[in-house]
Amino acid sequence: MLSRVGLPEAPCIRCGRRVAGLPWGERCAECTAELRRRAGTIGGRAALAATVIAAAYVALRLPADPAARYYGVLAIVVTYVLVRRIVQRIMMEVLQ
Repeated sequence: MLSRVGLPEAPCIRCGRRVAGLPWGERCAECTAELRRRAGTIGGRAALAATVIAAAYVALRLPADPAARYYGVLAIVVTYVLVRRIVQRIMMEVLQ
């Protein structure tokens, strides 16, 4: 919806570009995509570091029992997924 002076409703809070239908105080689609990409990169790196630490712990501390090793591998995969999601979500807030 256009304003009284004929401009789109609101500017992007990051780049200042006016986008039609953008609510006040939000980022445009391009800025959101760039921010999500940067947060994903940082999240992937943090998750990789946490996964290496978890893998070292599993390799050194778990017994040689095959069932324990299977649960250890499952814990490593879950560690990667959770840490990546958590760090990415945090970085989306921090990098604004």
